[in-house]
Amino acid sequence: MKIKKALILISGLFLLCSGLFALTDSAYWTPDTLESQGFQFYNSSKSLELYLNKERAVFAVRVKASGYVWYSSPLDWESDDFASGYNKNALASLMQVNTKDSKGSFYPANSYMNAVVRGGFRVEREDDGFVLNHNFKRDGFFIPLHVSLEDDSLVVKFYFDEIEEEEEDPESTLGVLRLLDITLLPYFGAAPKGEKGFIFVPDGSGAIINFDNNKSSSLYSQYVYGRDKSIVPAMKKTVVEDVYLPVFGLSRENAGFIAVVEENRSNSIVSASTSGQMTSYNNVNSKCIIRDVDTFTFRERTGTPRNISIFQKRDMPNCKDYYSVRYIFLDKNENDYVGMANKYRKYLQDKDLFPVEKTDKDFSMNLNFIGAGTKKKAVFGLPSRVNIPFTPFEDVTKIVTELEDQGVENFVVKYDGWINGGLFGKYPSKPVPAKSLGGKRGLKSLISFLKEKTADFYLGADFVNVYKTDLKHIKELSANRQINKSPVTIPDYRMSTFDEKTGSDNYSYWMLRLPFVKKFYEKFLKKFSKKYEGNGLALDSLGNNVGSDFGNNGSSRDQTAAGFEELLSSTANTNPLLLSRPFYYAFSSVSYITDAPVRSSDFEIENYSVPFYQIVIKGYIPFSNLSANQSLDNETYLLKLLETGSDISYLWITKNQDELRDSRLQSYSFAYAEDWLEESVENYKAVKDILEKLSGKTITGHKVFENGARITIYEDGTKILTNYSDKEVTEEGLTAAPYSFAVGRN
Repeated sequence: MKIKKALILISGLFLLCSGLFALTDSAYWTPDTLESQGFQFYNSSKSLELYLNKERAVFAVRVKASGYVWYSSPLDWESDDFASGYNKNALASLMQVNTKDSKGSFYPANSYMNAVVRGGFRVEREDDGFVLNHNFKRDGFFIPLHVSLEDDSLVVKFYFDEIEEEEEDPESTLGVLRLLDITLLPYFGAAPKGEKGFIFVPDGSGAIINFDNNKSSSLYSQYVYGRDKSIVPAMKKTVVEDVYLPVFGLSRENAGFIAVVEENRSNSIVSASTSGQMTSYNNVNSKCIIRDVDTFTFRERTGTPRNISIFQKRDMPNCKDYYSVRYIFLDKNENDYVGMANKYRKYLQDKDLFPVEKTDKDFSMNLNFIGAGTKKKAVFGLPSRVNIPFTPFEDVTKIVTELEDQGVENFVVKYDGWINGGLFGKYPSKPVPAKSLGGKRGLKSLISFLKEKTADFYLGADFVNVYKTDLKHIKELSANRQINKSPVTIPDYRMSTFDEKTGSDNYSYWMLRLPFVKKFYEKFLKKFSKKYEGNGLALDSLGNNVGSDFGNNGSSRDQTAAGFEELLSSTANTNPLLLSRPFYYAFSSVSYITDAPVRSSDFEIENYSVPFYQIVIKGYIPFSNLSANQSLDNETYLLKLLETGSDISYLWITKNQDELRDSRLQSYSFAYAEDWLEESVENYKAVKDILEKLSGKTITGHKVFENGARITIYEDGTKILTNYSDKEVTEEGLTAAPYSFAVGRN
């Protein structure tokens, strides 16, 4: 009888839906039409209106200026002939959840079938919107979803301490379900098959997924800030770019949005799919990880390996955080990825998370030197760690002087491995320069020299990762913990078999717990400020290396990111900061960015990469891309400088090149300065006249053409056509030879 009633209810809802959404041009429904179709008005801001249809659990956001209407779910989802079962019901859902039982089995659920259809949906009005209460009765949990308007934005959030989970029954053999993750608005604004447009995902520099591209059966899914470093994979088959910015976007034919994950961003995943993968719609969304999961491998008595899942323990009522996503809507004239980047930058500036003043930094050559490193060698017949000088302080002076004599005018100098023990050596407890590099006198002489040349100088140090254990840094006491509570060890992986290396060639390391990072760094900074007052610091790992501590009283990934952000912010008040590939949270503190990502991971689902990262920072934060001697070819490198408005960069050592082999620094065998000096001057002069005029200028336009060409338009009207193909191309009045460029005015 209960099953019969449920079927009648579902059938009635389908009939209601067919009549309710009979009108075709729902993207431009007026307020009167929305109300006639069951949508009740709830709230308005300066530019938006918010409506809700209670019966179907669908809300709508109407943009006043254009009249365009965005819906939380596709109105005609029931007519999707491609989707079926769970995937089809997900189209009508405001949330998708993954759960696990006491035995570790996984169970997905969606809010339409598991809450709305089963009578578990209730609405409460709030001053700025409403709360959509979802009672997943059969699953044993309750999730309130808060929906509100703020100026030009829709804000959707849920609070962890409002989520209710069924209590454990000690007499039950089945156990109860526990939430693992929640996907918010999985099909908000989803575009049906046949419509033109694209999805923007923040993979590396940024990537575009065209609607209906039929490129892959695999969905796009990436963790913001990369996979948690404290969850170590047994095998590593691929190397992918990280997600540096917690954003995603969608551009339809007449409107678009950029979405920002605001809270618990480092515990989120950005996902996207195109029509023909799961449904007939193109969609993008974000997922919040409630409890993370790791895999533990062991061998049974028979020797057969077996994997079991280990879950993070988290008491929901004691977690006072929330997860929030902000949808910022785009006007028709800004409905592209450049418009998305500009909106995102403006959002950051309004939140005091990004500079508001343009940079006055001139086009420069960024030089990154590696000072010293250690190598295992036989000393008196005994294996010992020997300190090897790769770039003495005086050699930096010689190289800068030589480059200056050949016409290089401005420098940004980063120097890693200057402390005793060198790069990947002992933890930087004290700012004591290595004697093998020239000691205190040599460093102070270099500082004075670069100051006289008005070159920016940054001394690098890693306060997060520990490469050599000592009495003050013991893994068992101060390392981040895995989900199984053991210390996190991050190994090397074999390129041939993808599994962990063993023996002497496994240069593994581990990460300090957040309280220890703060303690050791603050002590170091106090001593550094006395000896080298006001000198720049390069604190890369504080800006791009975030892991959880799953131990007792450990820091969540988001807490770790917040802790690092606090350290960077306080340091920036007294010392300029250089950071390599920093995540979003470091933008308000960084003075110079190196190694900015220039491409995406090239996942099969992606159509092409775009310089979204550079568009956001260009004109406000000076930056360089990866060093030229790490690039696959020089022609492409120079074209990327022009396309993105980047400084030129090199990574160098000056001696003992042969000692790199069979050491932790063996991957830097390409960095011998003598091999690159002549080319560096030629490259600098090839782009200097163009790029020095673009300092402090934003990117206002960017296009990617199918013939391999790209056009970048800068704030002052400069238009640069870059041709990455082996054929001559002509676009928008400019012609560029193969692997060359052309410059004009917009």
